[in-house]
Amino acid sequence: SGQGGADCITLFDHGQINWSTGQVVARGRAAPKGNKESDMESVPGSARANANGHIIGILKQIRIYDDLLVGQYASGNDVILAGIEKTARDAKTVRQTYTSALDVEILIETSIFGGFLQLVLPDHIRQIPKLSLETPLASKAPMGEISHTGLILDARGLEIEPALYPVIISEQGDEIYSSVFVSREFAVQYGVCAYSCDMGTAMANRRIGSHPLVVKGLRKSGKEDTSIIISMTDAKKMEKVSQRHDFLKECRVIIVKDP
Repeated sequence: SGQGGADCITLFDHGQINWSTGQVVARGRAAPKGNKESDMESVPGSARANANGHIIGILKQIRIYDDLLVGQYASGNDVILAGIEKTARDAKTVRQTYTSALDVEILIETSIFGGFLQLVLPDHIRQIPKLSLETPLASKAPMGEISHTGLILDARGLEIEPALYPVIISEQGDEIYSSVFVSREFAVQYGVCAYSCDMGTAMANRRIGSHPLVVKGLRKSGKEDTSIIISMTDAKKMEKVSQRHDFLKECRVIIVKDP
């Protein structure tokens, strides 16, 4: 990755997901069927179709939450399946090369943000009424209180798997960050959270502003559960932050995990 390992990447046989940038890439390949010119001409299209198939396969393996994968969520839903296929068709060609044997290799790229998230983010992340987005985040803190601009959850050591819709809860089981707090508009455009595999890079990320609150993940909620538990102390610390409704609504959250 471009940032010296700061990006969180999941590798697949024919491509990868970058959970820090939302970028998904897939490779495709095709060989000429025979020696006629028409055989040669069809190869780039076949390579592209091969790459499209691979990018659909990768998108379907993305975890939404718990053990629910996009492929399961979409199965039997023609609208979502058609949308995933459209995401693949709209993916842009990054590179196309010919090998010495006149095989074509192609690399295509799409993003999980925007249209794809609109398809697969569960309906319970609803549109909440627009609060005025014009007011800067900094102006909300009472006198003498530090104004927090975002949240960093340090989940290093917990071996978490990235998910599109992670939930943060307290030891008592209260939801600290979940669909209740999130504006769907922001979630679709930027993701419910971003993932980083380096604390320094996370701290410098514009997403969480100049003064993020940092809390520590204690443990995962369970084997198939993507909720992350924070301590009672950290949960109380969050409650005291009056601007949390603003920055949580705008998904100004980064989860730092192990590379």
